[in-house]
Amino acid sequence: MSGATFTETMTAKERTIAALTGKPFDRIPVNLLISDHAARVIGVTVGEYNNSAELLARGQITAWRRYGMDMVNTGPGLSGIPEAIGSKVAFPDSTPYVTEFVVKNEADLDRLKIPDPYRDARLPLFLEAADIVITEIGDQVPVSMTTAGPFTTAANIRGTEEFLRDLHRNPRFVHRLLRFATDSIIAFAAAALEVGVRIGLADPTASGTLISAKQFREFALPYLKEVVAAIAAAAGAAPSLHICGNTKKIWQEMADTGTSVLSLDDAVDIGEARAQVGERVALLGNIRPTASMYLGTPNDVRADAKECLAKAWNNPKGYILGLGCGLPIDTPPENILALVDAARTYGRWPIDPDRLGKAS
Repeated sequence: MSGATFTETMTAKERTIAALTGKPFDRIPVNLLISDHAARVIGVTVGEYNNSAELLARGQITAWRRYGMDMVNTGPGLSGIPEAIGSKVAFPDSTPYVTEFVVKNEADLDRLKIPDPYRDARLPLFLEAADIVITEIGDQVPVSMTTAGPFTTAANIRGTEEFLRDLHRNPRFVHRLLRFATDSIIAFAAAALEVGVRIGLADPTASGTLISAKQFREFALPYLKEVVAAIAAAAGAAPSLHICGNTKKIWQEMADTGTSVLSLDDAVDIGEARAQVGERVALLGNIRPTASMYLGTPNDVRADAKECLAKAWNNPKGYILGLGCGLPIDTPPENILALVDAARTYGRWPIDPDRLGKAS
């Protein structure tokens, strides 16, 4: 059975809104952060793509038209705000990453200022790219901007290893870093919302593989709640939240942030998450980004999608098919097409559980 025989009757924007508000939809949405893979789609380097508003926009628009996913995203990702604060970012022809951290000691923090979204580093490029995308296709597809959450932003201005040590040896300094990171994110989010996008938060350094649930509650949760509340108040809708790794011990706290959607890593069972927090929050995930999308075949992707759908399609607060983490930049295009095809094949409304098989 193939999605090729299925005719879509909704735009990506209509479909996503319906899926998250309990209304009928033509098929399950596919929320795929194409990210730097868009550079491959338009044949430019990752460095070129990440330093041009026009290329950022063209890459996202071209990828959307090619693959048919239900969201486009123009950054700034995990490194955009730390870079605007003063950290240095490298642009290999893969994922950009922070190479030099601006806060080497506590006194350095006193010299920093909240970055201006319209002037500092590449933040204006991301805003300009979002504006281009919204103008061209924003009536058809949700446009979002994903930024690092407070814990990860603080780690990317201090250095992750030093920051994690500071949790034990200098918690007061950690809270100062988190205060600064939170204010920086809220300032950027305000500018992004003016453009008309939705906001996504990614806080991978707050993962249960790096910090304990107690540390999450003390250091990450209060600031995440503040960012989510500020965005929800300004936008009328809360942002999504992704935290990498095994988050099982903090699912309730993640829901406590007030987020609209929990994006879950493939390290956890989305069926368990549905049972624990599905009455509180929508879920997104959790296709295996490496084993299925990057290293697998289209049939592997379809099987993975079928399993995720079987476990979560009827989540009480809504469900979106997506990856457990970021899309590997060199993912074969046929695997991305297979994921959207799986949504058209197995996720068409009304969803037939017998078509999905038994959830394991």
